[in-house]
Amino acid sequence: MLVPMLAPSVGGLDGFVPSTTNARFTTRQTPMFRRPQDHEPDPETSQLGRILSPLRIYTWGPVAMSYLGVPIVIRDKDFEKATRKLEDSGFIPSSPNRNPAPEIMAGLPDPQAVLRQINEDYERVDRSCKTFNCPSHLLESFQQILLIPSSFASLPDFSSTTTELNATKQSAALATAQYDTFGNILYPHQQTLLESLIRAAIVEETNAGFTSRAASMKSWVSMMVGYFGIEKDILDDCLDEQVATW
Repeated sequence: MLVPMLAPSVGGLDGFVPSTTNARFTTRQTPMFRRPQDHEPDPETSQLGRILSPLRIYTWGPVAMSYLGVPIVIRDKDFEKATRKLEDSGFIPSSPNRNPAPEIMAGLPDPQAVLRQINEDYERVDRSCKTFNCPSHLLESFQQILLIPSSFASLPDFSSTTTELNATKQSAALATAQYDTFGNILYPHQQTLLESLIRAAIVEETNAGFTSRAASMKSWVSMMVGYFGIEKDILDDCLDEQVATW
């Protein structure tokens, strides 16, 4: 998955404030005014799609929400190949820039201690994923991207959703039911994205406790619930009991 990162934070919905911080939704939320759903990838995602072609990439998090009306996932087996493609296109391996704004850093008694504490909450991310600085002639809106293997995003099994030439008609139908596809770029549908975010939050809390990343997953869920006015029964058909009752 490729998460484009604005300076100094991860890109998302500019100016959006979730209407609730309660991750467990039990009633219909009042949706905010929203723009229509997109019918094509945004320019930055399209550019990454061309760079990583023919590898299939799957949007996630704020980028996927933006497509619905609000990062990009790479199959585990393609992770190293995607790394090489990015490096060949001028992306430079780096470390995530999670520094608070300069004016905040200047007022801290021990800025480095604060930064170490911030990064500790993303230990699992940094251990499993790769960060790249964007070349100046590409992705002008972003400074960094984060490459994440598919297993880390908790999206549906890619072996059953691929639409390569040797795929079965059943697999292709399943992919269509869960994603909108534009060439090698796949955007998850509302329920697919929501289930994956909840599952990712559960896995993070199980393995690392209540970290900043777990909090981010919860805020993304709250964002979807409040922004899209999602009904409480959307997960009634989910086979994962932990996700359905979360």
